[in-house]
This record gives sequence, structure tokens and C-alpha cells, in this order.
Amino acid sequence: MDNYIKLLYKKFLYGRISKGEFLEMRHEINSLNEDDLLDVFTEEWEQDMKTDFFSDEDNKTIQTNLNFYIQHNSNPTYRKLIFRIAAVLVPLLFIVSTLLIIYQPEAKVEKDFVVSVKPGNRAQVTLPDQTIVWMNSNSKLIYSRGDKDTRNVQLTGEAFFKVFKDSSRPFFVNVRNLKIEVLGTSFNVNARIKSDIVETSLVEGSIKVSGEELSQDYFLKPNEKAVYSTSQKMMTIEKTDNRVETAWKDNKLQFRSKSFNEVIKLIEEWYGVRIVSKCTNVADDRMSGAFRDESLQTVLETVQLQYKVQFDIQSDSLIILYN
Repeated sequence: MDNYIKLLYKKFLYGRISKGEFLEMRHEINSLNEDDLLDVFTEEWEQDMKTDFFSDEDNKTIQTNLNFYIQHNSNPTYRKLIFRIAAVLVPLLFIVSTLLIIYQPEAKVEKDFVVSVKPGNRAQVTLPDQTIVWMNSNSKLIYSRGDKDTRNVQLTGEAFFKVFKDSSRPFFVNVRNLKIEVLGTSFNVNARIKSDIVETSLVEGSIKVSGEELSQDYFLKPNEKAVYSTSQKMMTIEKTDNRVETAWKDNKLQFRSKSFNEVIKLIEEWYGVRIVSKCTNVADDRMSGAFRDESLQTVLETVQLQYKVQFDIQSDSLIILYN
């Protein structure tokens, strides 16, 4: 690979690149094949990780963030795109970390670990404590690094947790005004922004669900689900089928006895689109079904056949359903 491109990349790492040089570097990176991308990425990473700018914890944090982006899809074409993203992500992490150290030389900066998944995507991430989290479409997770005695995350959206067991450091999931406490277990939490309901489904182990607006704490057993209404401030515990609750993490869109409108919302989240339904006559009809690796077109055609509705794809992100 041309040493000049490596030079531009190094200048970018340390925030010394001009606008013209940056545009030139970006153009060259976009034209590289995967082997050359790996070449520059690995060489510069190994060199810069030896600098004294970052503590071992800082280096581990950066690598953990990168591992999330790279492991989240094994498709070769997608991996090539991810390396291009990483080529931009790494310098930004270096520049931000360096500035923090320059302006706060005496303070240890504890940075939160933040993962966001865009609509239409799903991802798997390993948190700094080795807890594995599968994240559904349009979800966000914040892992707080400030407390040495506990592990705290904040969740918006839906995620499945396989918590790394550490009896000395309880693991808490904070969602809306609920707190879910575990030591080592597997469970699913669904707290969509547009939904009034927060659902917590236990696969194995045990968890405690508490909240300031609850009259008591609730303890779940495997195959039980806690359903909390944020508007009514009421909690119910019910039996559930975890094969349905967690099917999404295996890339399977599955639903059982959901209303037509609820299914439409699931499809919106799954494919990252907006669907406007004018089919009020079937809004409350119950549906059950499952799709694995099916296109949006196929799913819409299935709904069309079952309910005799029509659909109009107006753009990549807007679909109209009508009778």
C-alpha cells in the first residue's frame, strides 16, 4: 500500500490533517480492497496502541467497541464496509481520548460504554464485564463504568442479556422507572419507546424486578414474564414461551396472538420502515406467524393474502396499507 496514504492516516489519527488531505485520504480508503484496508488498519493500530497516551483500560475500551462493530455481521461484503467505518471510528476515539487526557491530566476519566442499533438492524455485543447482549432493532444500551461495586446498564428498546456471573457485583438493568437485578442469568427485556408496556422474560436463573411506583418487589422464575404498564403503574406475572420471546435474536420475526396493529409495529421496527395503515376494520384482529430471513416484500404479500388488504410502497421508508 502507498506509504503516502499511511502518512495521511497517521496525521488523521493525531488530528493534524488538513481538509484537503482528509478528503484525499477518504477517497483512497473507499477505493482500497479489503486486504489493503486490513494492512493499514492493523499496522497503525499496533503502532499507536504502544503509545503512552492511553491506559490499559482505555485501550481495552476502544478494542471492545471495535469488536462489537466487527463481530456484529460475518458477511464478507459487510465486513469490508465495517473496516471502512472502523478506519474513521478509531481516529475519533484516539482524538477524543487524547483531548480528555490533555485537559484533565490528574483525573481518571471513566467513559460509559454506549451501543446503538439503528432501525432494521440487530447486533450482538460483549460488554466490558463479559456479559453478552443481543440487541434488537432501534435499541440503545448504556453501560456505566463509574461504579466498581455494581454493574449498571440503561436500556431503550429490546435486548437479550446473558449476564456474566460475578456475585460481588450485581448487574442492574434500568428501564423506564423499573430496575431489574441479577447476578448471572439469561433474560429478555422489551421496552419500546412507542409502547406503554415493559416486558421482562426470564429464560434461566432468577431476577428481581422493583420500582418506586411498585408496591412490592417481583421475583421471576424461568418461563415467566413480568408485564408492566407505565400508564396504569401495574405489574402482572404470567407464563410465557421463551422460544417466541427470544426468537428475534436468532433473526426470526415471530409473534403469537398479536393484534394487526401490533404486528404492523413489529414489522416497522424489524425492517426500519414506516407503515401507515388505513385498515381500521382489521386493526384489532389477532395474528400469529413467523418469518425467518424473509424480505419485506414477502412479509407484506403474506399480510395481503391473509387480510385482503393492499399495500403501496411509496419509498424505501414509507408504506401505505389500505382496503
